[in-house]
Amino acid sequence: MALLSCTVVFLLWLGCTAHEGTACEDPPVIDFGEIVSGNKSRYMERDRVQYMCNAGYTLSGSEWVTCHEKMWVPGPPQCLAPCIITKQQLQVKNLLLSNGQRHSFLIQSGRWQKFMCVTGFELTASPIRQCFNGHIKLPSCVIENCHIGHLENGYFSRNRKLIYKEGERVKYVCNADYYTEHEDGKVTCTKDGWSPPPRCIRKNVTCEPPPEIAGGKIEGVKKSRYLPGESARYQCWRGFQMTGSASVTCRSGNWTELPKCKGEGGKCGPPPVIENGDLLSFPMQEYSPGTTLEYKCPSLYLLEGSQYITCTDGQWTSPPVCLVACTASEEDMSSNNIELKWVRGRKLYSTSGDFVEFKCRRGYVKDPASSPFRVQCVEGMLEYPQCKPGRNCILDESAMEQNHIQLQSSKFSSMSTYRSGDYIDFECKWWYWKVSRPESFRAECLDGVIQYPACES
Repeated sequence: MALLSCTVVFLLWLGCTAHEGTACEDPPVIDFGEIVSGNKSRYMERDRVQYMCNAGYTLSGSEWVTCHEKMWVPGPPQCLAPCIITKQQLQVKNLLLSNGQRHSFLIQSGRWQKFMCVTGFELTASPIRQCFNGHIKLPSCVIENCHIGHLENGYFSRNRKLIYKEGERVKYVCNADYYTEHEDGKVTCTKDGWSPPPRCIRKNVTCEPPPEIAGGKIEGVKKSRYLPGESARYQCWRGFQMTGSASVTCRSGNWTELPKCKGEGGKCGPPPVIENGDLLSFPMQEYSPGTTLEYKCPSLYLLEGSQYITCTDGQWTSPPVCLVACTASEEDMSSNNIELKWVRGRKLYSTSGDFVEFKCRRGYVKDPASSPFRVQCVEGMLEYPQCKPGRNCILDESAMEQNHIQLQSSKFSSMSTYRSGDYIDFECKWWYWKVSRPESFRAECLDGVIQYPACES
C-alpha cells in the first residue's frame, strides 16, 4: 500500500513538471486592436498578455488572456465597431437627435441613442436604438399623405392637386442656376414621405467631401456634401510637419488651398487609404523618397486613375479611386415589374460606367412616367425604370375573318386571351396569301391591343 502511494505521488509530480514546461503559440491577432502588454518571443504556462482596441472601438471579452495547456484562455476579445450616423441618413428618415440637432455623430458599440422626428412627422416605433458592432437600425418617421408645398428655388410641374397617395409620382423642376439632387427630378410618395426628398441645389456652390492628403487626414467624420462657408480641418500624422492652414473652407463648389504634411528628409508616412481598394503590400509607418506602391480594386470594381503612388518630397502622389459595381437583383427588378433585356439570370453585376437595358415583365407595359430603360451604372447606383400592369388581349374573331387570317396550326389554337407582352402567330387561310409584311404575322399583345396582319385571295 505504501509503495502504491509513492507511485501516485511520483506520477503527479511528473505531470506537474511536464505541465510547467508547456509552451503556447503566439497569441491571436485581433481586428481593430493590438497587444499592449506581455509581449514575448516565447510564451510558457501562465504567461499573460493584454489587449486594447483602437480609438472608438469597444472591447468585448476579457482584456487579459493566459497561456494554459498550450491554449490561450479565455478566447481573445473582440473589438466592436462604432456606429456612424450621417446628416444625410437623418434627412432621409426625417429624424433629429433627441436634443433637436441634425448633424453627423458617432455612437460606441453597446450605447443607446434617442431620436425624434422633424415637425409634421411621427415615429412608427421606439425612438431609442442601440448600436452593436457598427450596426444600428434607425427608426422611421411617417406622415399619412404627401403634400405639395412650397419648393425652395423650384416648383412642382404636376401640381393639379395638393395631396398625393402612396405610390404616386411627381416631377419637380429647379430654377435657373439650381439643379435637382437626382437626375430625373422625380419623387415618389411613400409611407415615409417623398422619396427622394425634393431639393434644389445651387450650381457650383456646394462641395464634395474634402480630399485625402498624404501624411495626414480629416479630423472627425466626413459629411457627404458641404454648404458654402462650411469648413473642415486636417491633422498630420505623428512625425510630419504641416505647411499651410489646417482649416479649409467650401467656396463656390471648391475647397480653399489644402495644407501639406511633409516628413523629415523627404520621407512619407502611411499611404492614403482608398475606399473599396487595397494596397498590394503591407503598409508601414514610414517610406523613403522615391518609393512606389500599387493599389488594387476588387473584382467588378473599376479602378480610376493610376494604380501606383510614389513618395515625392515627403508626399504621396494622388491615389486611384475604386468605383463600386452595380447589382441588379431579382428583388429590385420585381418591385419595378421589369427584367433584364439581354441577360438571363436572377442577378447581374456591372461595373461603373456600363449600361444595362431592361424590359417589362410579361403582363406589364412601360409606365409613361418611367425613367429610360437603358440605364447607366453610376458609382454603384442604378435608376430602375418602371412598368405598370397591362391589359389582356382577346382575339377578335371578326377582325381575323375580315383579314382572312387564322392562328398558326402549330400553335395553341384554343387560346383566345393573351397577356400584354405575349406574341401571337398568325397565318393566311387556305387559298389566301400575305399582303402585310411577313414580320407582322407575329403580332404582340400590347396593353390590350393587337395589330392584325392581312391576307387576300
